[in-house]
Amino acid sequence: MNLQPGVGYTFSGTGAAATLVIDEPWVYAEGTHPFQVFCTKVGSDYIVRVIPGTINNIEPTISGSQLSDVPPPTLNIGFSASPQTVYIYLLMPVGASGTPPPFPDGPTVMHDTSPQTNSDSEAYLLLASVDNSTGVVSQYVSGSQWGERYKCGANDAVYYFGLV
Repeated sequence: MNLQPGVGYTFSGTGAAATLVIDEPWVYAEGTHPFQVFCTKVGSDYIVRVIPGTINNIEPTISGSQLSDVPPPTLNIGFSASPQTVYIYLLMPVGASGTPPPFPDGPTVMHDTSPQTNSDSEAYLLLASVDNSTGVVSQYVSGSQWGERYKCGANDAVYYFGLV
Protein backbone atom coordinates (compact mmCIF):
# COMPACT_ATOMS: atom_id res chain seq x y z
CA MET A 1 0.00 0.00 0.00
CA ASN A 2 1.25 3.49 -0.85
CA LEU A 3 -0.23 6.57 0.88
CA GLN A 4 0.77 10.17 0.35
CA PRO A 5 0.46 12.98 2.93
CA GLY A 6 -2.27 15.56 2.32
CA VAL A 7 -4.10 18.52 3.81
CA GLY A 8 -5.23 17.74 7.36
CA TYR A 9 -3.42 14.42 7.77
CA THR A 10 0.06 12.91 7.93
CA PHE A 11 1.27 9.41 7.17
CA SER A 12 4.27 7.50 8.43
CA GLY A 13 5.29 3.91 7.93
CA THR A 14 8.02 1.65 9.26
CA GLY A 15 8.34 -1.89 7.96
CA ALA A 16 4.93 -3.55 8.13
CA ALA A 17 3.45 -0.87 10.43
CA ALA A 18 1.68 2.29 9.23
CA THR A 19 0.32 5.32 11.05
CA LEU A 20 -2.26 7.77 9.76
CA VAL A 21 -2.77 10.90 11.87
CA ILE A 22 -5.82 13.04 11.06
CA ASP A 23 -4.95 16.50 12.37
CA GLU A 24 -8.23 18.44 12.01
CA PRO A 25 -10.98 16.43 10.28
CA TRP A 26 -13.75 18.72 11.57
CA VAL A 27 -12.47 21.74 9.61
CA TYR A 28 -13.52 20.13 6.33
CA ALA A 29 -16.68 18.46 7.63
CA GLU A 30 -19.96 19.25 5.95
CA GLY A 31 -22.72 20.55 8.17
CA THR A 32 -26.36 19.63 8.03
CA HIS A 33 -27.62 23.25 8.20
CA PRO A 34 -26.44 26.88 8.10
CA PHE A 35 -24.98 28.25 11.35
CA GLN A 36 -24.30 24.75 12.69
CA VAL A 37 -21.50 24.96 15.28
CA PHE A 38 -18.71 22.36 15.50
CA CYS A 39 -16.19 22.16 18.35
CA THR A 40 -12.99 20.15 18.65
CA LYS A 41 -9.91 20.20 20.85
CA VAL A 42 -6.69 21.30 19.20
CA GLY A 43 -3.73 21.19 21.53
CA SER A 44 -5.00 22.34 24.93
CA ASP A 45 -7.80 24.61 23.62
CA TYR A 46 -11.21 24.11 22.04
CA ILE A 47 -11.71 25.52 18.55
CA VAL A 48 -15.16 26.37 17.12
CA ARG A 49 -16.20 26.47 13.47
CA VAL A 50 -19.55 27.72 12.14
CA ILE A 51 -21.12 26.41 8.91
CA PRO A 52 -21.81 29.37 6.54
CA GLY A 53 -25.27 30.92 6.72
CA THR A 54 -26.85 34.32 6.14
CA ILE A 55 -28.72 36.97 8.07
CA ASN A 56 -30.86 39.15 5.75
CA ASN A 57 -28.86 37.70 2.82
CA ILE A 58 -25.56 38.87 4.35
CA GLU A 59 -22.85 36.33 5.20
CA PRO A 60 -21.27 37.09 8.61
CA THR A 61 -17.56 37.06 9.34
CA ILE A 62 -15.27 35.65 12.03
CA SER A 63 -12.31 37.98 12.71
CA GLY A 64 -12.78 39.62 9.31
CA SER A 65 -13.00 36.35 7.29
CA GLN A 66 -16.23 35.20 5.59
CA LEU A 67 -17.67 31.96 7.01
CA SER A 68 -17.31 30.40 3.53
CA ASP A 69 -13.57 31.19 3.21
CA VAL A 70 -11.14 28.31 2.62
CA PRO A 71 -9.79 27.30 5.04
CA PRO A 72 -12.80 28.14 7.20
CA PRO A 73 -12.26 30.72 9.96
CA THR A 74 -12.40 29.51 13.57
CA LEU A 75 -12.82 30.86 17.09
CA ASN A 76 -10.48 29.76 19.88
CA ILE A 77 -12.69 29.45 22.98
CA GLY A 78 -9.93 28.10 25.24
CA PHE A 79 -10.32 25.37 27.84
CA SER A 80 -11.65 25.17 31.38
CA ALA A 81 -10.96 22.31 33.79
CA SER A 82 -14.38 22.83 35.36
CA PRO A 83 -17.62 23.18 33.38
CA GLN A 84 -17.97 26.65 31.90
CA THR A 85 -20.47 27.75 29.26
CA VAL A 86 -19.20 29.68 26.24
CA TYR A 87 -21.93 31.34 24.18
CA ILE A 88 -21.54 31.57 20.38
CA TYR A 89 -23.44 34.63 19.12
CA LEU A 90 -24.25 36.29 15.85
CA LEU A 91 -23.55 39.98 16.62
CA MET A 92 -25.48 42.38 14.39
CA PRO A 93 -24.63 46.07 14.73
CA VAL A 94 -27.07 48.75 13.57
CA GLY A 95 -25.73 51.13 10.90
CA ALA A 96 -24.61 54.60 11.99
CA SER A 97 -26.64 56.61 9.48
CA GLY A 98 -29.90 56.52 7.56
CA THR A 99 -33.60 56.62 8.39
CA PRO A 100 -34.09 53.93 9.35
CA PRO A 101 -30.43 52.91 9.83
CA PRO A 102 -29.34 49.72 8.03
CA PHE A 103 -29.71 46.48 9.98
CA PRO A 104 -27.63 44.39 10.25
CA ASP A 105 -24.50 46.32 9.34
CA GLY A 106 -21.48 44.00 9.24
CA PRO A 107 -22.68 40.93 11.20
CA THR A 108 -19.99 38.85 12.92
CA VAL A 109 -19.80 35.59 14.85
CA MET A 110 -18.33 36.07 18.32
CA HIS A 111 -18.09 34.27 21.66
CA ASP A 112 -18.41 35.27 25.30
CA THR A 113 -18.73 33.56 28.67
CA SER A 114 -21.53 35.96 29.70
CA PRO A 115 -25.03 36.08 28.25
CA GLN A 116 -25.42 39.13 25.98
CA THR A 117 -28.45 41.42 25.74
CA ASN A 118 -29.72 43.51 22.84
CA SER A 119 -29.40 47.28 22.82
CA ASP A 120 -30.43 50.13 20.52
CA SER A 121 -27.11 49.81 18.67
CA GLU A 122 -26.67 46.03 18.36
CA ALA A 123 -28.53 42.72 18.47
CA TYR A 124 -27.32 39.27 19.51
CA LEU A 125 -28.68 35.97 18.21
CA LEU A 126 -27.54 32.94 20.23
CA LEU A 127 -26.36 30.30 17.73
CA ALA A 128 -25.08 27.73 20.24
CA SER A 129 -23.41 27.23 23.60
CA VAL A 130 -20.36 25.09 24.26
CA ASP A 131 -19.25 23.43 27.50
CA ASN A 132 -15.64 24.62 27.67
CA SER A 133 -14.55 21.57 29.69
CA THR A 134 -15.91 18.88 27.33
CA GLY A 135 -16.48 20.58 23.96
CA VAL A 136 -20.16 19.53 23.90
CA VAL A 137 -22.25 21.85 21.71
CA SER A 138 -25.89 22.79 22.37
CA GLN A 139 -27.28 24.14 19.09
CA TYR A 140 -30.08 26.78 19.14
CA VAL A 141 -30.33 27.97 15.51
CA SER A 142 -30.92 25.57 12.63
CA GLY A 143 -30.66 27.69 9.50
CA SER A 144 -30.19 31.08 7.88
CA GLN A 145 -32.17 33.90 9.46
CA TRP A 146 -34.11 37.03 8.60
CA GLY A 147 -34.10 39.78 11.22
CA GLU A 148 -36.13 42.92 11.78
CA ARG A 149 -35.44 45.88 14.06
CA TYR A 150 -38.25 48.06 15.39
CA LYS A 151 -37.47 51.34 17.16
CA CYS A 152 -40.22 53.78 18.10
CA GLY A 153 -39.37 57.09 19.77
CA ALA A 154 -37.37 56.86 22.98
CA ASN A 155 -38.31 53.21 23.59
CA ASP A 156 -35.63 50.54 23.31
CA ALA A 157 -35.28 48.80 19.95
CA VAL A 158 -36.96 45.40 19.63
CA TYR A 159 -35.56 42.65 17.37
CA TYR A 160 -37.32 39.72 15.73
CA PHE A 161 -35.66 36.78 13.95
CA GLY A 162 -37.09 33.99 11.81
CA LEU A 163 -35.80 30.97 9.93
CA VAL A 164 -35.46 31.49 6.17
